[in-house]
Amino acid sequence: MIAVAMPAMSSPREAPFRLRTSHTYLAACSHSPLHEGMIAALRRYETDLEEFGNPWDMWMERVGEGKALFGRLIGATAEEVAPNFSVSTALAGLLSAFHYEERNEIVVSDLEYPTTNHVFLAQRRYGARVRTLHHQSYRLDPSEYRKVTGPSTRLLSGIHVSSINGLRQDLGALREIAHSAGAEFYVDAYQSLGTLPLDVHREGVDYLAAGTLKYLLGVPGLAYLYVRQDLIPHLEPTVIGWFSQKDPFRFGPEELDFVSTADRFQTGTWPVPALYAGIAGMRIILEMGVTAISQRIAALTQYAIDRARDLGLATITPEEPSQRGAVVSLVVRDPHGFENRLRQEGIITSSRGVGLRLAPHFYNTRDDMERALVRISELQKGG
Repeated sequence: MIAVAMPAMSSPREAPFRLRTSHTYLAACSHSPLHEGMIAALRRYETDLEEFGNPWDMWMERVGEGKALFGRLIGATAEEVAPNFSVSTALAGLLSAFHYEERNEIVVSDLEYPTTNHVFLAQRRYGARVRTLHHQSYRLDPSEYRKVTGPSTRLLSGIHVSSINGLRQDLGALREIAHSAGAEFYVDAYQSLGTLPLDVHREGVDYLAAGTLKYLLGVPGLAYLYVRQDLIPHLEPTVIGWFSQKDPFRFGPEELDFVSTADRFQTGTWPVPALYAGIAGMRIILEMGVTAISQRIAALTQYAIDRARDLGLATITPEEPSQRGAVVSLVVRDPHGFENRLRQEGIITSSRGVGLRLAPHFYNTRDDMERALVRISELQKGG
């Protein structure tokens, strides 16, 4: 059992953050580790079902709470946030409101998580043209976006932190490129939210999506879509469900009557168990403080990069702190094989492409990084 001291929780029933694992857990980029808050939240869902049967009013309150918490994490209002099931479904719902008559190009890169590229490519059926930028040695300068962004660009997509190697992109620079061309700006923040401060209003982000599964300490099944307030009235999605309407319980409607908030991008019944866990996780992140978490992660990733160099391990992660998120990707001869071997030894990592990723969070220590790095070095040498 690993315990980390935390500020007082908002409810006296909540305990200090504790991991429920004896492993050295360094795979926050893939999935949150099991922790006491997650277990308590899922048990609360079970208890609510047992006690109340179908507590829809209670669940609707939790939907509102989740939107408000996510909004706090990104500097948005709850009215600009809608729950969904994954970033894939959130992005698909957003794009279902797009038209491509005047501007038909979407600019994206190969450093995005593949789901983004897949959803964009599916828009070709509706007239979109997708322009994919290719990284150079796992780096991509904003000037490359500027070269292809122009009068035909409908949307520029910039992942905040790449899951491949932890590259952090300059959102302000990408937003300026998009807006100066009259285009809109979308951000996938799945690998950054909860580890880096983010304010969508200050950064000028038009749309953003992220899930609670990873650094937000939740479980699969819950993501949120942010849509800038002044854009909402002009968007009428076709991928919708009953909660997108002003009267979701009206039978036999013959006209659509969208709500005035980002909830028009809601679809069907919420993933309620994931909602319980997601709220618990977001509360923990906010109570810890994203700035403090960011500073701790920056120190841990810097230690990993410096120590990897000492051990003769190569990395594709930027060494400059301002260009790095919470991932250090080490180039090893058999990333997936190393991941499986380390798991057997109680060290949880995550392979991706040519790299074996170490993704620390606030609950990790320098000793965690040291143990993993030394063992990876031994495996790389054939040990």
